[in-house]
Amino acid sequence: MKHIANTKAVFIFLMVVALSAGGCTVRYVAEYDASVKEEIVQVAKKVDLFWGVLLDTDTSQREYDKFKGQYNRIETDIRGLVMRNEIRPQNEESTKQANIALKLWVQDRNIHKKSNTFSDFEARSHRKQFTRVFTAMAKGEDVKDMGN
Repeated sequence: MKHIANTKAVFIFLMVVALSAGGCTVRYVAEYDASVKEEIVQVAKKVDLFWGVLLDTDTSQREYDKFKGQYNRIETDIRGLVMRNEIRPQNEESTKQANIALKLWVQDRNIHKKSNTFSDFEARSHRKQFTRVFTAMAKGEDVKDMGN
């Protein structure tokens, strides 16, 4: 009889532990933040507009000085995304993606500054590249929402 009581107590203890543990979740990524996703979309739109304006400008009029203000504003927006991602715990992948966008933007700025122009081919390919980067960033934020 004592053996049955001990078995019953162990069973009850294990059930309580199992039920308690079922309510716990371990997160390996940051919490979903709709405002971050919205900011990603807004920055992506500014970058896309930049390339659209550049493409609508005659190639002979694409001097760096005409675009440096836009470069500065957009770089500031991308740096804001990087910082926002860096301060969120467990957000390494999103931080890497934001840093990739920043690195590409700075590279493009330096290319434009050095050559003082951008060909249509370069502008279109860089525009597509940024679309892919920002789409990946937004999808990455969506994945964080899948648990809800």
